[in-house]
Amino acid sequence: MKIFDRNKYKLKPAWVFNQSGNMWKFIFGGKDFIAGETRDLEKRLLYLFSVSINDGKKLMSDFLFEDGNYWISVEGASSKILYLNRFEKPELPYHKNIIALDLFSGNKLWEIEEYQYFFSNEEKLFGVKQKFDKTEIAEIDISNGSILKVFSETEYPALLELKRNSDDDLYNEHSDYPVSFTKSTPENHITNIINSEIYGAVGETEYLIKGDYLIFNYYKESGIDMKDINRKFYTNTFCIFDIQNGKKVYSDILNRQSGYNVPDNFFCRNEFVYYLREKKDIVALKL
Repeated sequence: MKIFDRNKYKLKPAWVFNQSGNMWKFIFGGKDFIAGETRDLEKRLLYLFSVSINDGKKLMSDFLFEDGNYWISVEGASSKILYLNRFEKPELPYHKNIIALDLFSGNKLWEIEEYQYFFSNEEKLFGVKQKFDKTEIAEIDISNGSILKVFSETEYPALLELKRNSDDDLYNEHSDYPVSFTKSTPENHITNIINSEIYGAVGETEYLIKGDYLIFNYYKESGIDMKDINRKFYTNTFCIFDIQNGKKVYSDILNRQSGYNVPDNFFCRNEFVYYLREKKDIVALKL
């Protein structure tokens, strides 16, 4: 008998994305794309990617920009451009430069050294530069990297408001994130569903409600680390229930041997719920 069968439930993944290395960071490029980076920690290689949200089609995959330069990272994206930064030194995580790549091909469009990435939206890019006595913010032409405007300090509040509303920020009103089960107790019928599933669980359980669905994850002890018998492993299980009938419609294992409880393992954005599986797969479910 199979201990776990991810195919027996009503809901099925709309798509699954993975590539070389471990998933390190991903962001949304406009409304239609996800872009990000994976890293091979042993070989010190950075791989870039972009994927279509609707069908999971790979646009750019296992892409080695500058032969996999490890001291570069993804900063932001639009539906056409992926923005990267460089690191000042390997041992110092200070960001410098803005690099613009074509989101589909990975071709380098331009690079500027004068500013660091501040934020972007679909049509605009803003850079920041720390001077001796003040912080300077500029709008940068997305087509060629030239400086369009340097803002006065009186314009900063309006810029910060624009930043809060920008689509490059995962933590904005477009996304729904889970909350703590113990700190934010739901209604009784929701509590009963969660309690029926997490019997014997340890640590924090997080949940969110999306339409008719209850989505949550929980941890159970799964053994000890044979290299250190004082260290325990935990299995992190993700599941979705239909609230109306109380039945489970989806389940998967996020991590079979996690060394600790990790918050924010999943989130919803528009009609999709996304989660990361075993540090390798981005899984998208359409609710």
